[in-house]
Amino acid sequence: MRAIWTTLIVCVSVTAFAADPFVFRDVGEQAGIFPHAAGLRGHGSAWGDVDGDGWPDLFVATFHNAGSKPAVFLRNEKGKFRLDSQEHLRTTGMGSGALFADFTNSGRLDLYVSVCSHGSKKGDPLFEVPNYFFRNDGGGKFTDVSKESGACPSLYEGRGVAALDYDGDGLLDLLTCEQYYSPKVKVGPVLYRNLGGHRFENVSAKVGLPLGYGGLCCLAADMNSDTWPDIFLTSGAGEHRLYLNDQKGKFREATGVNEVLRWSNAKGEDTPAGACVADVNRDGLPDIVIGHHFKTPWITPIPIRLYLNRGVKNNEPIFEDITEAAGLEPLLLKAPHVEIQDFDNDGWPDILVSIVKFKDGQPHPLIYKNLGVREGLPRFKEEVWTLNDFPDEEDRKQRSSGKLFTKILEEKKIIYMAPCATSDFDQDGKLDMFLPSWWIESPSLLLRNETPGGNWLQVSIEGTSGVNRMGIGTKIHVSPAGQSNVTSRIASREISIGYGYCSGQEAIAHIGLGKAERVDLAIELPHGQGKLTKKNVAVNQRILVQP
Repeated sequence: MRAIWTTLIVCVSVTAFAADPFVFRDVGEQAGIFPHAAGLRGHGSAWGDVDGDGWPDLFVATFHNAGSKPAVFLRNEKGKFRLDSQEHLRTTGMGSGALFADFTNSGRLDLYVSVCSHGSKKGDPLFEVPNYFFRNDGGGKFTDVSKESGACPSLYEGRGVAALDYDGDGLLDLLTCEQYYSPKVKVGPVLYRNLGGHRFENVSAKVGLPLGYGGLCCLAADMNSDTWPDIFLTSGAGEHRLYLNDQKGKFREATGVNEVLRWSNAKGEDTPAGACVADVNRDGLPDIVIGHHFKTPWITPIPIRLYLNRGVKNNEPIFEDITEAAGLEPLLLKAPHVEIQDFDNDGWPDILVSIVKFKDGQPHPLIYKNLGVREGLPRFKEEVWTLNDFPDEEDRKQRSSGKLFTKILEEKKIIYMAPCATSDFDQDGKLDMFLPSWWIESPSLLLRNETPGGNWLQVSIEGTSGVNRMGIGTKIHVSPAGQSNVTSRIASREISIGYGYCSGQEAIAHIGLGKAERVDLAIELPHGQGKLTKKNVAVNQRILVQP
């Protein structure tokens, strides 16, 4: 296939790589997200360039109850935000996940918002609020098409949202999941097939997904290296499931991974939460990290978990739990959101957890730094817990999460958020993050990445001829120029959106390159649509690939 390469952004090259600690600064005030992102119970967020100006805009879903604001939509104007005036986007109900995606291959990102009624009762106006679907009519002007879309049922306890083209027809389909502790009849995860024209059909039973299965995260990724998207579901009971795409429109459960992925300590309110799939050790295989939402981890610390992909046998991936060996120590707060991203651009993807500590008034997001592969395993190091003395003896005795969080909010030394979607919102080649606050009395955080680091590349795909326009499902392998082989590979990344916990990301592969100054790219299109190569690509830029 012929490829067109368009340079979108070129930044000043980083002249030296410095392995300094991660440095972030809260720029919410100066970037204009306040007062709009204050006084809310944020439970979902999504990034997406809705008007095509090259700058990612931000949607914040809220639990619009108990004094919280409704949802907030902020336009990004060259790194500065303003409140969008469209009243119908200020959604009510108990908003959870959100996602911007192009469902018609029009070049315009639509908005889907997942809603649950957890905490409300029958008769409460919030009880029957369905999910929302907003059609982008151009320039980020949205029309509510929820009722006619077929993808917004009432009484659905929605959480995570993801997009994938499961049947290879070139249109993005929609995947949602339902929380595990709903008192109502659970539907379970739903795969909505895109029928065109912003209309969808629930095909979960037809394709072989489990009915009545509750969990907090769903995501799509090619787990067995056949270029077709598979579906991974976390479970409230710790019985995580992977469904493999048969390339004929159906899924089968990958039974060989059940025991390895099982969380035997998950029960009741002690539950796994968000998940992310990406290559942590640069072998080209997708690994899995899973966060948690345990009730009292300050009493009994719980680690997030990392599963290394050891290859494919009989078309099924083989995973190994390397949590302890990789250096992921138990955490002392809930850790619902996780992402695998390279925050210092050294070429080794790090692991982000949605916990932030404060020292001398400065925020320190909890990031496990990837130290590279040692003795056959990726190793990580995390310094955040050494910044102060949480939890102290009084904290450890506290079994009421409400009282504990009142205390730590007053002390302003540590906090956790539910989602924490990343994006390079200011386009400086470093991944930033937004953490919507669940506590009305505590502000949300827009953390700008100011970490000294290496070179970088950001790649997006504009699909044609059977590949969805966002390029979802495309894999990008990066090597130093002239060294395009597995042993010299710097990174592998699949373009995906909707992972972590209740978060939506841009369809852009951010790749840290360390000291590399020119790179070769090997690109695998989804559904066996072909491969592309590009040699001797300059670094520190964002490029658009048009197959």
